[in-house]
Amino acid sequence: MKLTLIIMLVCVHVSMCSQEYTNHIKVSELAKWETYGEGTVEIKEKALQMSEIPGSTGLFLISPKPYNGDITITYKVKALTETSVIITLFSVLDSIGATKLSLPKSGLSGSEQWKWRSSLSHYNLTFNNKSHGTTPFLFKNVSSLEKDFHLRASKNSMIPNQWHTVKITKKNNQIRFLLNNELIFNKHDCNPLDKGHILFRISGGTATDSSLLAKIMLKDVIIYHQ
Repeated sequence: MKLTLIIMLVCVHVSMCSQEYTNHIKVSELAKWETYGEGTVEIKEKALQMSEIPGSTGLFLISPKPYNGDITITYKVKALTETSVIITLFSVLDSIGATKLSLPKSGLSGSEQWKWRSSLSHYNLTFNNKSHGTTPFLFKNVSSLEKDFHLRASKNSMIPNQWHTVKITKKNNQIRFLLNNELIFNKHDCNPLDKGHILFRISGGTATDSSLLAKIMLKDVIIYHQ
């Protein structure tokens, strides 16, 4: 009887620890997420529009809380300009072993902002890079001095002014990125980052015309987490 009770308690504990939660993030909730950088967020056509403004070095949209353990992020995104580079940072904290994400003062230059971002522990997924002459990439940033891995896709697959479905998973030591149900990246990470915030970031401009600004729309954001 005693052994049976112990087994039942262990099973309940394991079940609670492995329980997955689903957060459907309404557009009205997304609009309340903190922003960093130069730009605007507004609700249009039942989606959230993120737009850079002149002089912008990029615009971040930051989840109010960090997420522990395995996580899946799905959303729909539409680039409204060809120059809209779309970035999703996840498991973001100040550093390995940190418990928070600290934002720097506003008004940083592009190089200063990059220095801050490259100091964070996080995964960086960047796509719709055609205007920058590069293809989608995924890397794990440990510190400003170390990247654990850096993957690059062979081509850009996004078409401006069309909705695309994104799915990012970090589960059982596997990092995956699917665009419109097509697997783009699949990487085993033997020492995954286990906690952090989610950041959506846009940036625009090209090597020949820095006046071209990024503008995207987001909707149907769902976060599955432990």
